[in-house]
Parts: sequence; structure tokens; C-alpha cells
Amino acid sequence: MSEKSASSEVQTTSTTADQVIRYLKSHPDFFVNQDELLLDLTIPHERGVAISLVERQLLLLREHNLELRRRLGKLVDVARDNDRLFEQTRKLVLGLLESQDLEQATETLKDGLEQDLEVDFHSLILFTRQPSNLTIREEDPDTADEILGDLLSGFRDKQSSGQKVICGRMKSRELEFLFPDNHSEIGSVALAPLNFPDNVGVLALGSRDENHFRASMGSLFIGYLSDVASRVMSRLI
Repeated sequence: MSEKSASSEVQTTSTTADQVIRYLKSHPDFFVNQDELLLDLTIPHERGVAISLVERQLLLLREHNLELRRRLGKLVDVARDNDRLFEQTRKLVLGLLESQDLEQATETLKDGLEQDLEVDFHSLILFTRQPSNLTIREEDPDTADEILGDLLSGFRDKQSSGQKVICGRMKSRELEFLFPDNHSEIGSVALAPLNFPDNVGVLALGSRDENHFRASMGSLFIGYLSDVASRVMSRLI
């Protein structure tokens, strides 16, 4: 930087500072209604190594204010994500309700999960002893119970507490049964029951991310979607 440029920058900064000083002198009550601005300002107050009680209170208030802002921002992000998820689920549910046959319903479910909800993998399975060549995958309930027995028992335990969905990592054998073509790619799963009058099955959603579907995550929308799918498909079957 040339001496001329440096001099110009110093002069500009100095001029700006002078303007601020003159403005504050002309408006001595400027900070009366600027509490939030005061929290963001750093005003030195030399008293050796000790600080006054007021300074300590101001410091704590500033830290508390920053933490509240962070929490509020996180809540806004969660609310925005929930709004988006609600609209996508609403669109999918309406599409299922308008389906005229089982093939249309399964295609609507597939498109909604893949395109709108951006689910990496999904699987819809009915457990029945009398396969009927439906467009839905059908498996013998004894085979399902042998492989998914712990998970199916978990459904009963969760339903007694008002919950319906099991989320998290699963065993290799369970993944192979739920996702025979993609089991090696799946890191975490959300598994919801499909309760028909004469058929029981599962809706499984898989993610490559091991932490995407967690045991602690909210599963309201997944459980709601499985309930709607159960009722629509029981009518069409």
C-alpha cells in the first residue's frame, strides 16, 4: 500500500470517527432506547484486574443474549424443516387417497418418497400365507417373524406407549430382508408397521447416513404416513 493510500485510509477512518463523535454529542440520549446495541458494544473500563459488578452483569447478559439468539435460530430452522415436511407429507397423503387401484397407490408412494421426501431407499412388504400376486412384495409371516422377530416385538412395546416407529441401525440379516438389493449401502433405517384387517406388513425407509434415522428422532410423520398407507391399501386390496 502506498503512503498516499495509507494516508487516505487513515483520514477516512478519522473523519468517520469524528462524525460519530459529533453525532453522539449532538444526541446525548441516543443510547436510551438502544439496549440491544449496548449489549453488542465493547466499552473498556479499566479498574486493574478486577471488574465491577455492573460490568460482570453486562457480560453475563451479553452471553445469555447470544445463547438465546442461537437457540431461537435453531428453533426457526426446525420449524422451517417441519413446515416443509408437512407440505410434502400432505401432498403424498392426498395422492394416496386419490389412488384408484393398488398399482397407482404404490407408484404414488414410491414417487413421493423418492422425489419429494428424498428418501434414499424404501421397501413396502406384506406378510401373508396366501400370496396373491399383488404389485406389493409379499413374504411369509413365519419367515418375517424369524428374521424381524425382535423388531416386530418392539412394535408392540412402542404401540403400548403411543409410539409406532423404530429408528436406528439394524443387523445385517434384517437389512438383507428389508432391502435385498441395497442392504450394503444402508446406514440407518426407520421401520413402521402396516396393520391391515387381514394383512400385516412394514414400511421401511433407509438412509446411507448412519445418523439420519436415530432412536431419539421424532417419527410423527413416518408413523402418520404408515397409518394412511395401511388404510388406503386395505381398501384397494
